[in-house]
Amino acid sequence: MNDAVAKIDERSLAEHALTRRIAALEAELAYRQRGEELQRALYEIAALSAADSPEHDHYARLHEIVSRLMDARNFIIATYDAGQRLIRQEYLVDEDPNEVKQTFPYGEGISSLVIRSRQPWLLDDAKFRELVDCGEIRAPRGTIDFNSWMGTPLIAQDRVYGLIIVQSYSADVSYTQADLDLLTYVASHVATLVARWQSNRALKEANAELARSAETLRLVGDIGKDLTGSLDVLAICRTLEKHCAALLPMDAFGVALLSPAGDSLDYVHYVEDGVVDVVTSYPLDHPTSLAVLTLREDRELTLFNETQLHDAPTGTNVTQSAPILSAVFRPLIANGRRIGVVTVQSHSADAYHERDLEVFRSAAAYAAIALANADAYAAAEKARREAAQALIDLHQAEAHLVHSEKMASLGQLIAGVAHEINTPIGAIKSSGKNISESIGSSLLGLPKLLIELDDEHRRLFSDLITRASAPRPVLSTREERVIVRHLTERLEALGVDQARHRAGLLTQLQSHESLDDVLPLLRHPSHQLILETAYGIATITTNADNINTAVDRVAKIIFALKSFSRFGGAQVWVKSDLREGLETVLTIYQNQIKQGIELVRHFDELPLVHCLPDEINQVWTNLIHNALQAMGRTGALTIGLRQEGGDALISIGDTGCGIPPELRERIFDPFFTTKPAGEGTGLGLEIVRKIVEKHGGRISIDSEVGRGSTFIVSLPIAGAAVVPKAGVA
Repeated sequence: MNDAVAKIDERSLAEHALTRRIAALEAELAYRQRGEELQRALYEIAALSAADSPEHDHYARLHEIVSRLMDARNFIIATYDAGQRLIRQEYLVDEDPNEVKQTFPYGEGISSLVIRSRQPWLLDDAKFRELVDCGEIRAPRGTIDFNSWMGTPLIAQDRVYGLIIVQSYSADVSYTQADLDLLTYVASHVATLVARWQSNRALKEANAELARSAETLRLVGDIGKDLTGSLDVLAICRTLEKHCAALLPMDAFGVALLSPAGDSLDYVHYVEDGVVDVVTSYPLDHPTSLAVLTLREDRELTLFNETQLHDAPTGTNVTQSAPILSAVFRPLIANGRRIGVVTVQSHSADAYHERDLEVFRSAAAYAAIALANADAYAAAEKARREAAQALIDLHQAEAHLVHSEKMASLGQLIAGVAHEINTPIGAIKSSGKNISESIGSSLLGLPKLLIELDDEHRRLFSDLITRASAPRPVLSTREERVIVRHLTERLEALGVDQARHRAGLLTQLQSHESLDDVLPLLRHPSHQLILETAYGIATITTNADNINTAVDRVAKIIFALKSFSRFGGAQVWVKSDLREGLETVLTIYQNQIKQGIELVRHFDELPLVHCLPDEINQVWTNLIHNALQAMGRTGALTIGLRQEGGDALISIGDTGCGIPPELRERIFDPFFTTKPAGEGTGLGLEIVRKIVEKHGGRISIDSEVGRGSTFIVSLPIAGAAVVPKAGVA
């Protein structure tokens, strides 16, 4: 009996052990199968990353994969836009047919809780009420409609991309922590997939935006090409209107330009609903004109459905088919100066978006350049006509000279009268007067004098006139006084009467170094008539030479300034004596130099320089004139000429006011001048720079405020390495 019971117990224990073994094997098999199923699910999720962007089928595939791992009959994938703070349901499958995908603001719901906490949540009714009671979330519906709810965030690279929600309405299905862990594990892989999709989407959007920007740049480039190809204001306005109509919503278009007087804004072109209006002007203090407001405040006005549009004035000959509900007014700015306003307008509300505004702004910038060029061209043409008329008046009246300096810079012309002409004109007038006076006092007495002189004295008289008529160097007042003083002492020693007076005459007649030849004439009974007649004839000759020199200089100055932007003309490159050119310029300024300037020459022997002599003399003219002006006609003018290697170095220095360091870099810029208004156009040194560079040379300045300035010009003696062709600057 006991043995039987023992055998039964052993059998029972064996069966129990077998049952436990079978259960363990089944559990292990299920675990392995679930692990394999999970690995297959993750592989399938990874395979979805081959898609550039998610479609509905991709989300549906994710739903199918999760459904194999758990009960996921109610499944949601939502993305989170942190910039806009929006939660967007990308995919939703629900047993309730009334449930549809939604986009709602990030706030205090359970979806927001998952994103905010960056943690997975498992909720039932009790847990939900606990969160509501503690204020962690809000329940807009008041109650829950699920039995069990799981939500886990989609986190990749430390960024929340959204969340996955699985929920059950049936009491038969309640999720466990193991389900939540599994869903969280799957979500970590889905997050990587969603991050890739969103990155691809962002890249695609960026490429699309780049393509749109490239197209915009192309369109803007076409606009700029068309606009800047014309110099007619109305044609530019019509071209801009055509492009704006093709690219923007537009029912009205206008261009208003600042009047020449600067006191009003004139609509040179305005069209609305295809009707072109007449030119209308608005004073700059107009209370309701939006164009005036834009110009006055120097800012863009973008108006949508505002009272200002209703109150703004309308066209004179335009009958509106509908009210203007959108408008953009943009200042036209060229070279930092407001020149007008351009506007596009629409009958539609909210018509203009950011891309429209970018296109309009770029078009307005090109239009401003084109309109400024057109205005400059018109001014240039007007100035050209006025300059031509001034030259005609000069030849007809021979009373005054109007000289204009011309330079084209993006079609701009600035005209002015060249101050260099005033001195030679004054020299002509003064010399003419001297000649008239000398004719009466000298030539009429010449026959009588010749009768009184014998052959030897006639020869000496002829030599005296020849010396007096020879070219003379420019002497400063100090140098002339020294010569007269020494000559007076010699004459007094020889017993000549009125030694001081006659020393002055002999100095003027350039005979102070030929006293032995002149002495017989001084002792002749008619010595007074001899000296006065010789002085008169020498005066006529010298002043005639001065007139010829001044006339040549005027012609050369006019030519140089008229040809400023296209140097060369028909001039010929020749070997020229720079010293001779400098002396010519000094001759022109002789009157100014004598009035208080000490002239210092440091001239070394120098070979002839291959150059365009007229243009090089223009350099000396401008630099010497500036030096005299800088000194206020008093001081020391130092001219240097020497050779350094293969270059000729010419220096022109003054003891004037000097140039501050901050201005030295700008003195060669066109139109820049340190002189008071009306005393300079700012082109002189620019002309100098262009001529020097054309000759392959360099120009520099050494200046100190209060001590003066020295300009140093270096010119290759052999000439420019490549001689520019005629007419090319």
